Amino acid sequence: MSKIQTHRSSRHMPPIVEQVELLKALIALAAADGKIASSERGLLVRFAAKVGIGSASLEAMIERALADPSVRDDLFHRTMSNPQLALEMLVATARLDGNISDSERELLIHVRGLLNISMDDFAQIYERGIQKADSLRNAKFASDT
Repeated sequence: MSKIQTHRSSRHMPPIVEQVELLKALIALAAADGKIASSERGLLVRFAAKVGIGSASLEAMIERALADPSVRDDLFHRTMSNPQLALEMLVATARLDGNISDSERELLIHVRGLLNISMDDFAQIYERGIQKADSLRNAKFASDT
Protein backbone atom coordinates (compact mmCIF):
# COMPACT_ATOMS: atom_id res chain seq x y z
CA MET A 1 0.00 0.00 0.00
CA SER A 2 1.42 3.39 -0.91
CA LYS A 3 1.84 6.21 1.56
CA ILE A 4 -0.97 8.11 -0.14
CA GLN A 5 -3.34 5.18 0.21
CA THR A 6 -2.32 4.77 3.84
CA HIS A 7 -3.20 8.38 4.56
CA ARG A 8 -6.46 8.18 2.65
CA SER A 9 -7.48 5.20 4.74
CA SER A 10 -6.48 7.09 7.88
CA ARG A 11 -9.25 9.57 7.11
CA HIS A 12 -11.67 6.80 8.07
CA MET A 13 -10.07 6.03 11.43
CA PRO A 14 -12.13 6.68 14.53
CA PRO A 15 -11.58 10.24 15.81
CA ILE A 16 -9.68 9.10 18.94
CA VAL A 17 -7.23 7.13 16.80
CA GLU A 18 -6.73 10.16 14.54
CA GLN A 19 -6.21 12.38 17.57
CA VAL A 20 -3.62 10.03 19.10
CA GLU A 21 -1.82 9.88 15.75
CA LEU A 22 -1.85 13.67 15.59
CA LEU A 23 -0.44 13.87 19.11
CA LYS A 24 2.32 11.44 18.11
CA ALA A 25 3.04 13.60 15.06
CA LEU A 26 3.26 16.70 17.24
CA ILE A 27 5.62 14.91 19.61
CA ALA A 28 7.77 13.80 16.68
CA LEU A 29 7.89 17.34 15.31
CA ALA A 30 8.70 18.81 18.72
CA ALA A 31 11.38 16.16 19.35
CA ALA A 32 12.89 16.32 15.85
CA ASP A 33 15.96 18.08 17.26
CA GLY A 34 16.38 15.49 20.03
CA LYS A 35 14.89 17.61 22.79
CA ILE A 36 11.59 19.22 23.69
CA ALA A 37 11.64 22.81 24.91
CA SER A 38 9.45 23.74 27.87
CA SER A 39 7.22 25.84 25.60
CA GLU A 40 6.76 22.87 23.26
CA ARG A 41 6.05 20.59 26.23
CA GLY A 42 3.39 23.00 27.48
CA LEU A 43 1.68 22.98 24.10
CA LEU A 44 1.83 19.17 23.98
CA VAL A 45 0.27 18.97 27.45
CA ARG A 46 -2.57 21.27 26.40
CA PHE A 47 -3.20 19.36 23.17
CA ALA A 48 -3.10 16.00 24.98
CA ALA A 49 -5.59 17.25 27.57
CA LYS A 50 -7.86 18.52 24.82
CA VAL A 51 -8.00 15.09 23.19
CA GLY A 52 -8.27 13.18 26.48
CA ILE A 53 -4.74 11.79 26.80
CA GLY A 54 -3.50 11.70 30.39
CA SER A 55 -0.19 13.13 31.53
CA ALA A 56 1.36 9.71 32.26
CA SER A 57 0.56 8.48 28.74
CA LEU A 58 1.86 11.72 27.24
CA GLU A 59 5.11 11.50 29.21
CA ALA A 60 5.60 7.88 28.10
CA MET A 61 5.09 8.92 24.47
CA ILE A 62 7.53 11.81 24.83
CA GLU A 63 10.16 9.68 26.56
CA ARG A 64 9.90 7.00 23.88
CA ALA A 65 10.31 9.57 21.10
CA LEU A 66 13.30 11.15 22.84
CA ALA A 67 14.96 7.85 23.79
CA ASP A 68 14.63 6.13 20.43
CA PRO A 69 15.56 8.18 17.36
CA SER A 70 14.07 5.51 15.07
CA VAL A 71 10.63 5.98 16.68
CA ARG A 72 10.94 9.75 16.36
CA ASP A 73 12.13 9.49 12.77
CA ASP A 74 9.34 7.08 11.81
CA LEU A 75 6.68 9.36 13.27
CA PHE A 76 8.26 12.40 11.66
CA HIS A 77 8.43 10.76 8.21
CA ARG A 78 4.83 9.57 8.42
CA THR A 79 3.77 13.14 9.18
CA MET A 80 5.93 14.54 6.39
CA SER A 81 4.40 12.17 3.83
CA ASN A 82 1.23 14.30 3.90
CA PRO A 83 2.01 17.46 5.88
CA GLN A 84 -0.99 19.46 4.66
CA LEU A 85 -3.43 16.77 5.79
CA ALA A 86 -1.65 16.48 9.14
CA LEU A 87 -1.91 20.24 9.68
CA GLU A 88 -5.55 20.31 8.57
CA MET A 89 -6.37 17.59 11.11
CA LEU A 90 -4.54 19.52 13.83
CA VAL A 91 -6.58 22.64 13.01
CA ALA A 92 -9.81 20.62 13.07
CA THR A 93 -8.91 19.04 16.41
CA ALA A 94 -8.06 22.42 17.91
CA ARG A 95 -11.40 23.79 16.72
CA LEU A 96 -13.61 20.89 17.90
CA ASP A 97 -14.54 22.77 21.07
CA GLY A 98 -15.70 25.71 18.93
CA ASN A 99 -12.68 27.92 19.51
CA ILE A 100 -8.98 28.01 18.70
CA SER A 101 -7.12 29.67 21.56
CA ASP A 102 -4.12 31.92 21.06
CA SER A 103 -1.78 29.19 22.33
CA GLU A 104 -3.33 26.64 19.98
CA ARG A 105 -2.92 29.04 17.06
CA GLU A 106 0.72 29.61 18.07
CA LEU A 107 1.25 25.84 18.05
CA LEU A 108 -0.38 25.51 14.63
CA ILE A 109 1.84 28.27 13.23
CA HIS A 110 4.89 26.61 14.79
CA VAL A 111 3.94 23.26 13.22
CA ARG A 112 3.35 25.03 9.88
CA GLY A 113 6.96 26.17 9.98
CA LEU A 114 8.26 22.73 10.91
CA LEU A 115 6.32 21.25 8.00
CA ASN A 116 7.63 23.91 5.59
CA ILE A 117 4.12 25.04 4.65
CA SER A 118 3.82 28.59 3.31
CA MET A 119 1.60 31.13 5.07
CA ASP A 120 -0.65 31.27 1.98
CA ASP A 121 -1.13 27.51 2.08
CA PHE A 122 -1.56 27.67 5.86
CA ALA A 123 -4.46 30.11 5.47
CA GLN A 124 -6.26 27.68 3.15
CA ILE A 125 -5.47 24.66 5.33
CA TYR A 126 -6.63 26.58 8.41
CA GLU A 127 -9.98 27.37 6.78
CA ARG A 128 -10.48 23.76 5.66
CA GLY A 129 -9.69 22.54 9.18
CA ILE A 130 -12.18 24.98 10.71
CA GLN A 131 -14.87 23.95 8.22
CA LYS A 132 -14.23 20.28 8.94
CA ALA A 133 -14.47 20.78 12.72
CA ASP A 134 -17.57 22.97 12.46
CA SER A 135 -19.27 20.43 10.24
CA LEU A 136 -18.42 17.63 12.72
CA ARG A 137 -19.70 19.70 15.64
CA ASN A 138 -22.90 20.60 13.76
CA ALA A 139 -23.50 16.94 12.88
CA LYS A 140 -22.96 15.93 16.51
CA PHE A 141 -25.27 18.70 17.73
CA ALA A 142 -27.96 17.62 15.24
CA SER A 143 -27.69 13.99 16.38
CA ASP A 144 -27.88 15.02 20.05
CA THR A 145 -31.14 16.94 19.58
